[in-house]
Amino acid sequence: MLIAPAAETQCWLVDIVDATDVPLCGGKAAGLARLEQAGWAVPAAICVTTDFYRRWLAASGLAARMPAMLAGARDAASRRRILEEIRVRMEAAPLPDDLEVLLGDGIGRLQERPNGPLSVRSSGVDEDDHNASHAGIHSSLVVAGHDLPAIIAAIKTCWASPWTEAAWTYRERLDIPHSSVAMAVVIQRFVPAECSGVAFSADPLTNERMMVVIEAGWGSGAALVGGRMTPDEYRVSTNGAASLVVHRRTERQTTMTVWRDGRETAVPLDETRRERPVLDEGQVLQLARAVKLVERALGQPVDVEWVFDGRMFWAVQARPITALAAASRATPRRPRLWTRANLKEVFPELPSPLALSYLAISLNRMFRSYHAANGYSLPDGANLVSVIHGRPYLNLSLMQDLAIERGGNPAIVGRLLGGGSPAPPTSPVPAPPPRLSLRGHARLAREMLATFFRTPARGRRLFRIMRAEAALLASVSLEALDDSTLTAHFERLGASLLDETPLRRLHEVVSAQSRAYMVLEALLTAWIPTDADTVMKRLMTGLGTLPNVQMTYRLMELGALAAQDRRACAYFTAELGQDSLRGYADALAGTAVLRGLEAFLQEFGHRGPYESDVMSPRFAEDPAPVLRLIQLHMRAGARETAARHVADRRRVRRAAMAEVRRALHQGRGRLAFAAQWTVFSIVCNALQRLLALRDECRHVTTMLVAHIRRVVLEIGRRASRAGTLADPNDVFFLTWEEIPRILAERDGAWRAVTADRRRQRDRDMQAEAPDVVSDDGPAGGDIVMDAQESDELVGYGVSPGIVTGRIRVLHSIEGIGRLSGEIVVFPAIEPTLSLIFPLVGGFIAEMGGLLSHAAILAREYGLPAIVSVRDATRRLRDGDRVELDGTSGRIRVLERAG
Repeated sequence: MLIAPAAETQCWLVDIVDATDVPLCGGKAAGLARLEQAGWAVPAAICVTTDFYRRWLAASGLAARMPAMLAGARDAASRRRILEEIRVRMEAAPLPDDLEVLLGDGIGRLQERPNGPLSVRSSGVDEDDHNASHAGIHSSLVVAGHDLPAIIAAIKTCWASPWTEAAWTYRERLDIPHSSVAMAVVIQRFVPAECSGVAFSADPLTNERMMVVIEAGWGSGAALVGGRMTPDEYRVSTNGAASLVVHRRTERQTTMTVWRDGRETAVPLDETRRERPVLDEGQVLQLARAVKLVERALGQPVDVEWVFDGRMFWAVQARPITALAAASRATPRRPRLWTRANLKEVFPELPSPLALSYLAISLNRMFRSYHAANGYSLPDGANLVSVIHGRPYLNLSLMQDLAIERGGNPAIVGRLLGGGSPAPPTSPVPAPPPRLSLRGHARLAREMLATFFRTPARGRRLFRIMRAEAALLASVSLEALDDSTLTAHFERLGASLLDETPLRRLHEVVSAQSRAYMVLEALLTAWIPTDADTVMKRLMTGLGTLPNVQMTYRLMELGALAAQDRRACAYFTAELGQDSLRGYADALAGTAVLRGLEAFLQEFGHRGPYESDVMSPRFAEDPAPVLRLIQLHMRAGARETAARHVADRRRVRRAAMAEVRRALHQGRGRLAFAAQWTVFSIVCNALQRLLALRDECRHVTTMLVAHIRRVVLEIGRRASRAGTLADPNDVFFLTWEEIPRILAERDGAWRAVTADRRRQRDRDMQAEAPDVVSDDGPAGGDIVMDAQESDELVGYGVSPGIVTGRIRVLHSIEGIGRLSGEIVVFPAIEPTLSLIFPLVGGFIAEMGGLLSHAAILAREYGLPAIVSVRDATRRLRDGDRVELDGTSGRIRVLERAG
C-alpha cells in the first residue's frame, strides 16, 4: 500500500511489507520488511515516511529555523537549552489537516478491532544500521488505537526523540551529522504478549557464529529491553537446520508487563509462571532456526525482538549485531570451511526440510559418538553438518583437524571426498601435522587394527541386521494403524534409527575405507614410487556384485530383451511421453520385459533419483526413470554382456596385484618380500571389502529411508484429510521433531509453518551455493585451475584410462534420448545416474573425490573419469571434442562445437 497526494511524487504512508527504502522508511521499518520476507510473522503495520515528516516540518516552520538553532549549540549549556526548545516546538506543532485525514484513514485500515492498542515506534534513517543500531536511543510508545490525538502525540514524540542529549552524544560518537536526521515512524498492531524477548543469531559476547542466544521474559518486552528485568537465557549450539544442545540460565521474575485499562502496567507474576521456564525446548529450537533464517536473509548476524501471544511467535524488530564485526577483527581465527562434497552427490539441489533435519541429527550424532568412543575430542558445539541457503554442507575444517590429529595430511580430505581444499589466502590450510604422543599412537593403532581386521566383518553383520529390519518394516500395514499407533510406530522407528550404537557402527564402516586407502597409498608410494597412483586405482575394481552394478546389469538385460520382443521394441522405440509412461503395464502386458521389470522393482523399487531425500519418489512409485533407462540400453544395443564385463574387471585387478608382487620381489630378500606382501595383502583386501560395503551401505540404508517415506506419507495423507495440512506432500516441509505432533495438534498453525517453509525454499533457490564456503563467505577454488577460457581443464583423475570423444552435458536421466559412447558431464553424479555408465565413453563431474560413490562405480565399469572439475558444465558444451585422461586428471579440448 503506497499512499501519496495526486499532484505530488512523495509517499506519505507505506505498508510495512513495502517499506524497504531506508531513506524513505527508516531502518526499523526496513528491518520489519526484511523479517517478513524472511518468513517471520510480523504484526500488520504502516510506516509514516520521512516525506510525511519533512512536509510536517516545513508546514510547522521548524524546517526553516532548525539550521540556525543547531548552529547555536556551541557548548553543553547552550546545547541542552536548544535541544529542549526543539522538542517543545515539535510536540506543540500541529499536523496539517490533510495529513491528519490521511493518517486517520491509514490507521483505520490497520486496526483489527476499534479499541485495539497500537505501537508507535521511531524509524530513523540511520537506525538499526550495521554501523549504528541506535538501540534504546529513540522513542517507542503504546497507545489506544481509537484515540487519534494520542497517536499523533506519540508520533510527534518519536519525531522529537533524536533531539535528546543521549541521541546527540550517540551521533557525535559515530560521526553522524545532526543535519542528516530524518525520522519515519512505524504504527503497528500491538501484540499482547504471553512472553517476549530477543534472539541473537550469534553470541555477541564471544563472537561464536554457531551459537544462538535467546533471552526471554514473561509479558511484554518493555522491561527486558529497558534493562529493568534479568531474563531467562537459552544458548543453542546450532548448525542451521537442527539444534543439538540447549543450555538454560533462569532468573526469578516477580512481575510482568501487560496491557490493561488502556496502558502498559506491571502486575505480579503468578506462581505457575514463577515455577517454570518461559520457553520450552521446542520453542527455543523454533526461535533458533527462525533467527538463523533471518541471518541468512540479511547476510549478517542479527538480533530479533520477538513476542509470543500464546499461539505463535511474532517478530517486532530486527537489527545487525553491531559489536560482532569489531570482535571478529579483534580476535584473529582460522575461518571454518564448509563443503558440499559427498552430500551434493546424494541429495537434490534443495533437499526437503525433513531430510535436512534427519540428516543433521543422524550425522552429527554418528560423528560425535564414533570419535568419542575412539578417544578423540571434538570442540564444544562442533557439528559435522550445517545448512546454508537450504543446502547441506560438511565441516571440512573439522575433518581436516581430525586428519591432523591422526598424524595425517589434511589435504587428503578433499582428495577422498571431493570439493578439495581452497587455496590461501581466502581459506588457510590447517597447521602441519604435529608429532603424535604415545597415547595418540596407541589410539591410532587401535583404530587401524579394527579397520583391517574387524570392521569389514562388522559391516557385513550390521547390514544383514538392517536388511532383516527393513523386511520386517515393509510387512507393516500402515493403513490399518490408528493415528496414535502410527505416530508411535514413527517414534519407535526414529529411536531405533538414531540409536548411538548402530550409528557408531555405521560410521565405523563408512569412514574405514578412507583410513584403509591412506595406508595403502602410503605403502605403494614407498614401494612403487613411479606408478603408485595408477596401480591404486586398478586395484580398486572388480569388487564383486555391488548392488548398484547389479541394477545396471539387470537393465542391460532388459534392454536386450526389449530389442528381441516386437511389442516391447515398438514401445521403447517411440518417445516416452507422460501417457505412454503411465500406460506401460498395458503396453508391455504378457512380455518377458514386463515380468523382468516387475522383478527389478521388487528388488530395487526402494531406490530412485536422489534417494537420500525422503521426499524423492522411489522407482516402485514412479518407474518412469527405469523405463527411460531400459530405452537407452535398448537403443544403444548390447555393447558387452554382464558376465564378460565382470571377468574383464577381475582381470584388471589381478594384473594390478601381479604388478605389485613383481615390484616387491625386485631387490628384496625372501623374508622382506614375504613381510611386505603380507602387509599389502591385508590392507588391500580390507580396502576392497570396505569399498564393496560402501555400495551395500547405500542400498540397505535406502531401504530404511523408503520405509520412513511410507510412514511420513501416510501421516501426511491423514493430516491433509483432517485439514491440518493443505497437501499430503506438505509433510516433507516439517522437521523430524515435528512429525509426531502433526496428527495430535490439528490446528491451522501447521499450514502456516509449511507455507512459510515453501516460501523459504523459493528464496533459497535464488541464492548462490558455492561448493566450498567459509564462515566469512564464499571460499576460494577447489583446486588450482587454469584460466577460465583455457582449452585444458583439470580435476582429480579417479578412474584411469584415456578416451577421446564428444561432450554431452547432462543434469538428469530425463531428456537424454540416446547415448552412444559420448563423454558425459554432470554437476554431480547421484548414484542412480551411474546406471548409464555402460553407455558412455567417460565422465566428468564438477563434484566428487577418489572415494565418492560415482568414482567407485566408474572404476568398477573401467570408465575413465575425472571429478572436481570446476565449472565443467559451463566451460564444456554439447559437441565439443575432448581427450580425457583419467590417470592425470586432465581434459584437453581438441575441437569446439560449432
